[in-house]
Amino acid sequence: MGSQYNIGAYASNQGMVNVQGDAIGRRDAAPMPRPRPRPRADVGILTVLTVEQRAVVEVLRRHRNYRSAQLPSGAQAHEADVDADRGTLHVAAVQALAPGPRSAAMAFQHLQYAYRPPVVLLVGIAGAIRPDLRIGDVVIADEVIYYDSRRETAEGPRRRGHSDPMAPVLRHRLNELFQRYGEAIPVAAGDAIRVYQGPIGSGDAVVTDADSDIVHFLRRFNEKTLAVETEAGGVGQAFYERIDEEHSVHGWLTIRGISDLADKHKGYDRHQFAAERAALVMDRLLPLLNVGGHNLGGDS
Repeated sequence: MGSQYNIGAYASNQGMVNVQGDAIGRRDAAPMPRPRPRPRADVGILTVLTVEQRAVVEVLRRHRNYRSAQLPSGAQAHEADVDADRGTLHVAAVQALAPGPRSAAMAFQHLQYAYRPPVVLLVGIAGAIRPDLRIGDVVIADEVIYYDSRRETAEGPRRRGHSDPMAPVLRHRLNELFQRYGEAIPVAAGDAIRVYQGPIGSGDAVVTDADSDIVHFLRRFNEKTLAVETEAGGVGQAFYERIDEEHSVHGWLTIRGISDLADKHKGYDRHQFAAERAALVMDRLLPLLNVGGHNLGGDS
């Protein structure tokens, strides 16, 4: 049976605190172990909906050394090692607590605190606003247009959108993806995913009207806007604020499977299909994301 020590304290009448016990001054008590630092990830992945996280995890399970662990924030992280063009990429994926830009921004901060990835991917679903897009297509944003900034007037809202472009280093990697696969990425025998690169709109408002003021604004802002979603604006702002203090952060981008046409027919029945398509395109892009090659697969 191990040694037992008695430590006590009480206040005297003179206001002094008296401490007594047979462990006072002992040096043989073992210090509390410090938590083991996590290996730095080369690529971080953010999702929002459970169906999106499930699709990403299914892809990561196919790679080497898949494992799962709980972060101090309570979020469950999923890790794997992905063979890349040069070396191995350590990849970590986490899910935001709730939909919307604020929760996505917090998830970005938790991901950076835990793994410090130089590249972050936001992977999930979106609603198309370009007429030639179909359910199951995938869009990769080279520009995110935030549509919620506005002034309310008697004549209606006056929107003051702003946009965040893709970091040049990731644009080069995206160019390589299209150079290798073209605009239809094969994922199975007889199946290829149509992939589009262009602007997307992002904000708190969920768009379920193809004739909404938001859709018209986005088309005026950039006539090539592909789709709308609700998280990329928050991640873009978090990245912008992080890059000034963490110079090893190189860039981020969002990959979105088209689940609806942002109209009155918007529903949940195609979420899984669209999320799986986005995760498959992510899988093709991952081996090209060795922008932090000095730290591939290693701890820091």
